[in-house]
Amino acid sequence: MNTRHLQAFLVLCEELHFGRAAVRLNVAQPALSQQIRLLEERLKTPLFERKSRPLRLTDAGSYFRIEAQQVIEKLNRAMAGVQEIGLGRKQWFGIGFTRSAMYSVLPPVLQSFVKQHEDVDLKLYELITEAQAEALRDGRIHVGIARHPEKGPEFKEEILLQERLLVALSRQHVLARRRTIDLVRLSNEPFVLYPKDPKAHFVRLIISICAGAGFLPRVAHETYELQTALGLVAAGLGVSLVGASVARQKWNGVIFLPIRGDNGAAVTSLSALYRADDTSPLLASMLKLLRMQSEWEMTRPEAT
Repeated sequence: MNTRHLQAFLVLCEELHFGRAAVRLNVAQPALSQQIRLLEERLKTPLFERKSRPLRLTDAGSYFRIEAQQVIEKLNRAMAGVQEIGLGRKQWFGIGFTRSAMYSVLPPVLQSFVKQHEDVDLKLYELITEAQAEALRDGRIHVGIARHPEKGPEFKEEILLQERLLVALSRQHVLARRRTIDLVRLSNEPFVLYPKDPKAHFVRLIISICAGAGFLPRVAHETYELQTALGLVAAGLGVSLVGASVARQKWNGVIFLPIRGDNGAAVTSLSALYRADDTSPLLASMLKLLRMQSEWEMTRPEAT
């Protein structure tokens, strides 16, 4: 399937007549009919009711028309953007970020960056930490905001935030009235872990911290999203560990307790990861904003 097939399909959707559509496309009518048939064979479903006069789209055809139009429009925007960048009239900057970054440094930094660089096309990609190094290698992003990212000589890392992990409990939990909590008290509790990914470092960190307290967490639920995990905690379906910046947000039905006797193991960090050979002014501007915001974040009180 290529864009020529999509464009032919869209013109036929407008004309609902093979002859008129062929004239608009400057192709022979049999050639157009063949393109549409090949498209239908590829999709394994008819797109037009050919016995109808004029032609009529099937339900599948109506759906595909919307999707095809979006594809063509996105391609046209991409081509226009490429031309602007190639002519030096436009720049772009890509950021990959882990979800929890949106609860601390990232929102105010994005706001400031956009104000300072109104002509820059900002691309944002929500990526788990383990996917950001590859995105940097591929050139899809210029900087990653990650927790405990991949190390290597090709990258530079700047720690933006170091914060304690707190225990997330339902407000109805029998331990919720405590001021602090011994981690071992959770040895028989069901855990909600996130993100649900076999490569996720944060999950391994939680398991390691629990192991240091003398037990392995009994995993009851795994979720892709932090919000879902805390929703399950609020429903009383388990406990979890989160960074203090996440705990500062308002989460209905959830309470956050410091870990008693924490020896420094229950700490997580948020870092900026970027290519070591990237000397672009846009990256320098982003890093400056991140450093300024991280200094402010480090002075904020933790939620308890």
